[in-house]
Amino acid sequence: MSPRRRKIHKTPQQIQPTVQRGTITIERLAHGGRGVGYLDGLTVFVPRTAPGDVVDVRLTDWRRRYAFGEITALRQASPLRVTAPCPLYDACGGCHLQHLSYTQQLRLKTAQVRDSLTRLGKLPDVPVAPTLGCPKPFGYRNKVLYHYDRQQHALGLVQRGGNGIIDLPECRISDPRANTVMHRLRTLAAAQPTLHQTLRHVQVQLGQRTGEVLVTVIVRAALPAPVQHQVWEALRDIATGVWMHVKTQETPAVFHGTSTLIGGEEAIHERLGAHTFRIEPEAFVQVNTVQMTRLYELVRAYAALEGHEVVLDLYSGAGAVAFQLAPLCAQVYAVEVNRQASLLAIQQAQRDGVTNCQFRTGKVERILYRYMAQRLRADLAVLDPPRAGCRPDALQALLTMRVPRIIYISCSPPTLARDLRLLHDQGYRTTMVQPLDMFPQTYHIECVALVEYAGTTPEPTR
Repeated sequence: MSPRRRKIHKTPQQIQPTVQRGTITIERLAHGGRGVGYLDGLTVFVPRTAPGDVVDVRLTDWRRRYAFGEITALRQASPLRVTAPCPLYDACGGCHLQHLSYTQQLRLKTAQVRDSLTRLGKLPDVPVAPTLGCPKPFGYRNKVLYHYDRQQHALGLVQRGGNGIIDLPECRISDPRANTVMHRLRTLAAAQPTLHQTLRHVQVQLGQRTGEVLVTVIVRAALPAPVQHQVWEALRDIATGVWMHVKTQETPAVFHGTSTLIGGEEAIHERLGAHTFRIEPEAFVQVNTVQMTRLYELVRAYAALEGHEVVLDLYSGAGAVAFQLAPLCAQVYAVEVNRQASLLAIQQAQRDGVTNCQFRTGKVERILYRYMAQRLRADLAVLDPPRAGCRPDALQALLTMRVPRIIYISCSPPTLARDLRLLHDQGYRTTMVQPLDMFPQTYHIECVALVEYAGTTPEPTR
């Protein structure tokens, strides 16, 4: 038996390419919105480029087989290019595709989904429908998180490629009322020293169909009562409720502390179909209300329920999918790891008189094995995992249950391709993938995939 070869990890200096500047032609867009070109045989990813651009680039970071670069000069502009509507587009990190017309954004997003399925999932034959565009590609965001820089007195979004804050006059993709909140709190912070010293972030959530606005100011230390009163007075004519969240530790999570209601109502509401959902500061809701409605219409159509089915709603959040499907089937079993989201779903069911939904809190894989022990058999499973996709043991549990039909909602084409490949290797077939543009002007893509068990397990792809 030959000894195992020791893996040698090279330093960045050892893998540094010999050529670090050059001229390339952008051939396509990759996931993440970066253009793809080739320099001296090395794949280079360049932001703010369009297929057909001829650009001079400078490499900024590199790996063994690929590198990242920045444009130093645009030698020949692609015919796909347009002038970005936002004057801060080149500096701000909030948008990635404003240099492309919206028609081209949709076409290129469809191509990115197909590329992920083909290259990463090795699933070239899966049908991919044209991306469903948003009727309102600007001013659509119903939730925004603004960041505050004390040194610069700046309230806005993070700059592209750095940690600085862009002091925005407005954000073109946000609901205009969110911009109004940003302006007023920026003015107040400039005049109020205590708020200026303690402010970290401002979160704005909007019920676009109810007209309600919920604001959360995230601070380093609790604001004194008079300052809280000033915040409320500055916003009370447009805000349904205002919260203060005290976050004392430096953590990636936005919420990591205690919350106090400053004024108004504790929550806002949004209408979705026949239901009116309660939205609290830490609740997850799709950021595009119009496209969210279309998303759940797609789920209902793909489900094709006849009234007798048992449905699993996995990674169920506050139960939006469960409530959409409950009137159409016999029973929904919803599983969500976040206890507060599950509690909101239970309260929603009680308010609306929904009796055929059971909500469980816990990890999907653990709850699925409990269902198997109870000999539960499901006719359909709806998966809506976070960006990282399904955990392997969660998919394995689902495979063991051998659910005949699966609807997979994904916000990441690469992880969708990975998980669909795993399902394919266990006898499932993806009959359709429908991309949906939930995030116009950005690289993000939402997809709904319909997967059915074919009854055979194919040979693994080599």
